[in-house]
Amino acid sequence: MGRPRALGGRRGGGLREQGAALAGRPLAPRAGAPSPSRSPRSHGGVRTVKAIILAAGLGTRMGPLAANRPKCLVELAGAPLLDHQLAVYKHFGVDVTVMAGAYPELTQAGRDVRVVVNPAYTTGNMVSTLRFSLPVVSRTEPVLVSYGDIVFSREVLARMLAASRDVDVAIDTQWRRLWELRMEDPTTDCESLRLEGERIVDIGARVRSVEEVQGQYIGLLRFGPGVLHALMERFEQCVAKDPRYWNISMTAFLQDLITEGVAVHAVPIASGWLEADNAEDLRRYTEAHASGALAGFWSPTAPPR
Repeated sequence: MGRPRALGGRRGGGLREQGAALAGRPLAPRAGAPSPSRSPRSHGGVRTVKAIILAAGLGTRMGPLAANRPKCLVELAGAPLLDHQLAVYKHFGVDVTVMAGAYPELTQAGRDVRVVVNPAYTTGNMVSTLRFSLPVVSRTEPVLVSYGDIVFSREVLARMLAASRDVDVAIDTQWRRLWELRMEDPTTDCESLRLEGERIVDIGARVRSVEEVQGQYIGLLRFGPGVLHALMERFEQCVAKDPRYWNISMTAFLQDLITEGVAVHAVPIASGWLEADNAEDLRRYTEAHASGALAGFWSPTAPPR
């Protein structure tokens, strides 16, 4: 089921055994797992949780737009990408920590949010940044993780808040429309994603044809209580055996977990989000917003600054 694709495949012992030891429960989802419960700060019956925004990247693909500020502060529709995310999280009462790199003071400025600096932000990737978030992640509560260069609607976040498995990954089943807006050839930055039922069995490989793809990972995940700590211990063991593993991408890391037999579940959405990976993305989104066409994909969630 799947194939190893991350510097040699299986490492660090059995992940299920690690999860049981670290979190007191198996990584595979339990049958009949309960839905999130109500709390005084819940919205629509969804329990308040915490979120980590991974925003430590240098933003080099943004060029001059991110020359003197973090990538997450590049503006779309009059407001920073980060503010659009924070507005959605705030609507649901989610407690947010931003993992910052350069210019953490700009990330913090005027925002009621916890900012933690990744001390190794000039190296590594999303997974290594996530590793440095562990001190603020509870072992007894679920946690959401989102990339700092995406924006999403309330409806998208509501789907993730309602998820209840150990590893939940948001995927856009209508991704091709967005890719055609972003680039001339949708296969340019398209990765494999294959499902068996609700489980992802292949993710992150290059593809020859978009017909092979059942969705695209959007940079938004949810981990059940204790699961992230178990996964990051596995990550550290892999790095100890091969330092190159420090630079593994998130999709390659997920594929490694799948190869080891960990159940990685898809949470399907249909549009309602954007990825601002580079300056060309921003240019196209800005044009689409001016013409009104962007509303078919996503609508601003934060007021202009």
